[in-house]
Amino acid sequence: MALPTTEYVASLHKFRQLFADYPSVSQQIDGMLRNIWLLRHDRLPHELTYLGIPEGFFIQVYPEFIQKRRWTLSALSQQITELDQLFGAYRDYLEVHFGMWSHTSQEFVADLARLPGRRYLEVMAGNGYISAGLRHLGQTVFATDTLGWVHENETGRHLVTEVEALDACAAYKKYVSQIDYVIMSWSPDGVPIDWQLLQLMRQTKPQLPLLCIGEKNGCTNSPIFWQTANFKTDALVSKLNRHLPQLDLVKEALFWVQ
Repeated sequence: MALPTTEYVASLHKFRQLFADYPSVSQQIDGMLRNIWLLRHDRLPHELTYLGIPEGFFIQVYPEFIQKRRWTLSALSQQITELDQLFGAYRDYLEVHFGMWSHTSQEFVADLARLPGRRYLEVMAGNGYISAGLRHLGQTVFATDTLGWVHENETGRHLVTEVEALDACAAYKKYVSQIDYVIMSWSPDGVPIDWQLLQLMRQTKPQLPLLCIGEKNGCTNSPIFWQTANFKTDALVSKLNRHLPQLDLVKEALFWVQ
Protein backbone atom coordinates (compact mmCIF):
# COMPACT_ATOMS: atom_id res chain seq x y z
CA MET A 1 0.00 0.00 0.00
CA ALA A 2 2.55 2.57 -1.15
CA LEU A 3 0.37 5.65 -1.37
CA PRO A 4 1.72 8.92 -2.78
CA THR A 5 3.14 11.17 -0.08
CA THR A 6 0.28 13.65 -0.06
CA GLU A 7 -2.42 10.96 -0.13
CA TYR A 8 -0.93 8.95 2.74
CA VAL A 9 -0.42 11.99 4.94
CA ALA A 10 -3.86 13.37 4.07
CA SER A 11 -5.41 10.06 5.10
CA LEU A 12 -3.60 10.18 8.43
CA HIS A 13 -4.88 13.70 9.04
CA LYS A 14 -8.41 12.58 8.17
CA PHE A 15 -8.37 9.84 10.79
CA ARG A 16 -6.63 12.10 13.31
CA GLN A 17 -9.64 14.41 13.07
CA LEU A 18 -12.19 11.59 12.97
CA PHE A 19 -10.85 9.88 16.10
CA ALA A 20 -9.55 12.99 17.88
CA ASP A 21 -11.32 12.01 21.11
CA TYR A 22 -9.72 8.57 21.27
CA PRO A 23 -6.08 8.86 22.44
CA SER A 24 -5.34 5.17 21.89
CA VAL A 25 -5.49 5.90 18.15
CA SER A 26 -4.92 9.65 17.85
CA GLN A 27 -1.59 9.48 19.69
CA GLN A 28 -0.34 6.82 17.30
CA ILE A 29 -1.24 9.03 14.35
CA ASP A 30 0.46 12.01 16.00
CA GLY A 31 3.65 9.96 16.29
CA MET A 32 3.54 8.94 12.65
CA LEU A 33 2.94 12.49 11.44
CA ARG A 34 5.73 13.80 13.66
CA ASN A 35 8.15 11.23 12.26
CA ILE A 36 7.24 12.00 8.67
CA TRP A 37 7.93 15.68 9.37
CA LEU A 38 11.30 14.82 10.93
CA LEU A 39 12.32 12.65 7.98
CA ARG A 40 11.36 15.39 5.55
CA HIS A 41 13.86 17.56 7.40
CA ASP A 42 16.64 14.92 7.32
CA ARG A 43 16.25 14.06 10.99
CA LEU A 44 15.81 10.67 12.60
CA PRO A 45 12.30 9.76 13.73
CA HIS A 46 11.33 8.98 17.30
CA GLU A 47 10.47 5.51 18.50
CA LEU A 48 6.92 4.26 18.02
CA THR A 49 6.12 1.55 20.54
CA TYR A 50 2.95 0.25 18.86
CA LEU A 51 1.00 0.67 15.64
CA GLY A 52 -2.42 -0.87 15.19
CA ILE A 53 -6.08 -0.83 16.15
CA PRO A 54 -6.30 -1.35 19.92
CA GLU A 55 -8.27 -4.29 21.22
CA GLY A 56 -11.88 -3.31 21.87
CA PHE A 57 -11.64 -0.11 19.81
CA PHE A 58 -14.80 -0.87 17.81
CA ILE A 59 -16.79 -1.26 21.01
CA GLN A 60 -15.25 1.94 22.37
CA VAL A 61 -16.32 4.08 19.41
CA TYR A 62 -19.68 2.34 18.85
CA PRO A 63 -21.78 4.71 21.02
CA GLU A 64 -20.59 7.85 19.23
CA PHE A 65 -20.57 6.65 15.64
CA ILE A 66 -23.50 4.24 15.61
CA GLN A 67 -25.84 5.67 18.23
CA LYS A 68 -25.10 9.41 17.94
CA ARG A 69 -23.85 9.92 14.40
CA ARG A 70 -26.11 7.20 12.96
CA TRP A 71 -23.35 5.53 11.00
CA THR A 72 -23.97 2.02 9.69
CA LEU A 73 -21.93 -0.86 11.07
CA SER A 74 -20.39 -1.44 7.66
CA ALA A 75 -19.37 2.22 7.32
CA LEU A 76 -17.63 2.23 10.71
CA SER A 77 -15.95 -1.10 10.01
CA GLN A 78 -14.70 0.19 6.68
CA GLN A 79 -13.13 3.27 8.27
CA ILE A 80 -11.42 1.26 11.00
CA THR A 81 -10.12 -1.21 8.41
CA GLU A 82 -8.73 1.63 6.31
CA LEU A 83 -6.93 3.08 9.31
CA ASP A 84 -5.50 -0.33 10.17
CA GLN A 85 -4.16 -0.56 6.62
CA LEU A 86 -2.46 2.82 7.04
CA PHE A 87 -0.78 1.57 10.21
CA GLY A 88 0.37 -1.55 8.38
CA ALA A 89 1.72 0.47 5.44
CA TYR A 90 3.96 2.68 7.59
CA ARG A 91 7.15 0.70 6.91
CA ASP A 92 6.39 0.54 3.17
CA TYR A 93 5.79 4.28 3.16
CA LEU A 94 9.16 5.00 4.79
CA GLU A 95 10.92 2.63 2.38
CA VAL A 96 9.37 4.13 -0.75
CA HIS A 97 9.48 7.81 0.13
CA PHE A 98 12.58 8.08 2.35
CA GLY A 99 14.66 4.99 1.61
CA MET A 100 14.45 4.00 5.29
CA TRP A 101 14.25 0.22 5.70
CA SER A 102 14.96 -0.22 9.40
CA HIS A 103 12.84 1.48 12.05
CA THR A 104 15.89 3.44 13.14
CA SER A 105 14.93 5.94 15.83
CA GLN A 106 16.76 8.63 17.75
CA GLU A 107 16.39 6.53 20.89
CA PHE A 108 17.91 3.45 19.25
CA VAL A 109 20.91 5.36 17.89
CA ALA A 110 21.46 6.99 21.28
CA ASP A 111 21.87 3.52 22.81
CA LEU A 112 24.41 2.61 20.10
CA ALA A 113 26.36 5.77 20.89
CA ARG A 114 26.64 4.70 24.55
CA LEU A 115 28.66 1.60 23.70
CA PRO A 116 32.31 1.59 24.83
CA GLY A 117 34.41 2.99 22.02
CA ARG A 118 33.37 5.73 19.63
CA ARG A 119 34.42 4.49 16.19
CA TYR A 120 32.03 2.77 13.80
CA LEU A 121 32.05 1.43 10.28
CA GLU A 122 28.60 1.21 8.74
CA VAL A 123 28.37 -0.99 5.66
CA MET A 124 25.35 -1.00 3.34
CA ALA A 125 24.45 2.34 4.90
CA GLY A 126 21.86 3.33 2.30
CA ASN A 127 20.88 6.95 2.85
CA GLY A 128 22.99 6.97 6.02
CA TYR A 129 20.36 7.36 8.73
CA ILE A 130 22.24 5.40 11.39
CA SER A 131 25.55 7.07 10.55
CA ALA A 132 23.93 10.50 10.57
CA GLY A 133 22.47 9.86 14.00
CA LEU A 134 25.78 8.66 15.41
CA ARG A 135 27.68 11.58 13.90
CA HIS A 136 25.17 13.97 15.41
CA LEU A 137 26.04 12.46 18.80
CA GLY A 138 29.76 13.04 18.30
CA GLN A 139 30.81 9.55 17.21
CA THR A 140 33.38 8.79 14.52
CA VAL A 141 31.61 6.98 11.70
CA PHE A 142 32.76 5.70 8.33
CA ALA A 143 29.53 5.39 6.34
CA THR A 144 29.79 3.22 3.23
CA ASP A 145 27.49 1.71 0.62
CA THR A 146 27.87 0.57 -2.98
CA LEU A 147 25.07 3.00 -3.89
CA GLY A 148 24.43 0.60 -6.74
CA TRP A 149 20.67 0.79 -6.39
CA VAL A 150 20.54 4.58 -6.56
CA HIS A 151 18.36 4.44 -9.67
CA GLU A 152 16.02 1.71 -8.38
CA ASN A 153 14.43 3.32 -5.32
CA GLU A 154 14.78 6.16 -2.84
CA THR A 155 17.74 4.51 -1.08
CA GLY A 156 20.81 6.49 -2.08
CA ARG A 157 18.86 9.25 -3.82
CA HIS A 158 18.64 11.49 -0.81
CA LEU A 159 21.64 11.00 1.43
CA VAL A 160 21.25 12.51 4.90
CA THR A 161 25.00 12.35 5.55
CA GLU A 162 28.16 11.69 3.56
CA VAL A 163 28.33 8.07 2.37
CA GLU A 164 31.44 6.66 0.67
CA ALA A 165 30.88 4.38 -2.34
CA LEU A 166 32.42 1.09 -1.17
CA ASP A 167 31.10 -2.44 -0.88
CA ALA A 168 31.11 -4.08 2.54
CA CYS A 169 34.33 -6.08 2.25
CA ALA A 170 36.29 -3.25 0.64
CA ALA A 171 35.09 -0.85 3.33
CA TYR A 172 36.12 -3.25 6.08
CA LYS A 173 39.60 -3.70 4.61
CA LYS A 174 40.04 0.06 4.36
CA TYR A 175 38.90 0.96 7.88
CA VAL A 176 39.49 -2.14 10.03
CA SER A 177 42.39 -0.54 11.92
CA GLN A 178 40.30 2.53 12.81
CA ILE A 179 37.06 1.08 14.21
CA ASP A 180 35.52 -0.51 17.30
CA TYR A 181 32.31 -1.81 15.68
CA VAL A 182 30.89 -2.76 12.31
CA ILE A 183 27.21 -1.95 11.75
CA MET A 184 25.26 -3.78 9.06
CA SER A 185 21.57 -2.87 8.73
CA TRP A 186 19.15 -4.67 6.42
CA SER A 187 21.62 -6.57 4.31
CA PRO A 188 19.79 -7.63 1.11
CA ASP A 189 17.70 -10.77 1.36
CA GLY A 190 19.48 -13.81 -0.09
CA VAL A 191 22.70 -12.00 -1.07
CA PRO A 192 25.74 -13.61 0.67
CA ILE A 193 27.78 -10.40 0.99
CA ASP A 194 26.97 -10.52 4.72
CA TRP A 195 28.51 -13.98 5.04
CA GLN A 196 31.55 -12.90 3.02
CA LEU A 197 32.05 -9.95 5.37
CA LEU A 198 31.67 -12.18 8.41
CA GLN A 199 34.30 -14.62 7.10
CA LEU A 200 36.68 -11.75 6.42
CA MET A 201 36.21 -10.40 9.94
CA ARG A 202 36.79 -13.83 11.49
CA GLN A 203 40.01 -14.24 9.52
CA THR A 204 41.47 -10.82 10.32
CA LYS A 205 40.00 -9.43 13.56
CA PRO A 206 37.63 -11.94 15.20
CA GLN A 207 37.22 -9.88 18.36
CA LEU A 208 35.58 -7.01 16.43
CA PRO A 209 31.78 -7.01 16.98
CA LEU A 210 29.43 -7.07 13.99
CA LEU A 211 26.14 -5.39 14.90
CA CYS A 212 23.58 -6.79 12.49
CA ILE A 213 20.12 -5.20 12.27
CA GLY A 214 17.50 -7.23 10.44
CA GLU A 215 15.04 -10.10 10.63
CA LYS A 216 16.56 -13.50 11.43
CA ASN A 217 15.62 -16.07 8.80
CA GLY A 218 13.22 -13.51 7.36
CA CYS A 219 13.36 -10.64 4.89
CA THR A 220 17.02 -9.65 5.38
CA ASN A 221 20.43 -11.26 4.95
CA SER A 222 21.41 -14.59 3.44
CA PRO A 223 20.53 -18.06 4.77
CA ILE A 224 24.20 -19.00 5.14
CA PHE A 225 24.80 -15.93 7.31
CA TRP A 226 22.07 -16.89 9.77
CA GLN A 227 23.28 -20.50 9.77
CA THR A 228 26.91 -19.70 10.55
CA ALA A 229 26.74 -16.56 12.72
CA ASN A 230 27.37 -16.84 16.46
CA PHE A 231 25.15 -14.55 18.50
CA LYS A 232 25.90 -12.92 21.82
CA THR A 233 22.89 -12.74 24.14
CA ASP A 234 23.15 -10.75 27.35
CA ALA A 235 21.73 -7.71 29.13
CA LEU A 236 23.59 -5.30 26.85
CA VAL A 237 22.08 -6.82 23.70
CA SER A 238 18.64 -6.74 25.29
CA LYS A 239 19.15 -3.07 26.12
CA LEU A 240 20.14 -2.29 22.53
CA ASN A 241 16.91 -3.92 21.37
CA ARG A 242 14.59 -2.04 23.69
CA HIS A 243 14.00 0.67 21.07
CA LEU A 244 13.38 -1.73 18.18
CA PRO A 245 9.75 -2.73 18.85
CA GLN A 246 7.82 -4.89 16.41
CA LEU A 247 5.44 -2.52 14.61
CA ASP A 248 4.34 -4.92 11.87
CA LEU A 249 4.95 -8.48 10.71
CA VAL A 250 8.71 -7.90 10.43
CA LYS A 251 10.53 -9.13 13.56
CA GLU A 252 13.38 -6.66 13.34
CA ALA A 253 16.14 -6.88 15.93
CA LEU A 254 19.79 -6.10 16.56
CA PHE A 255 22.06 -9.15 16.64
CA TRP A 256 25.51 -8.96 18.20
CA VAL A 257 27.57 -11.30 16.03
CA GLN A 258 30.80 -12.61 17.49
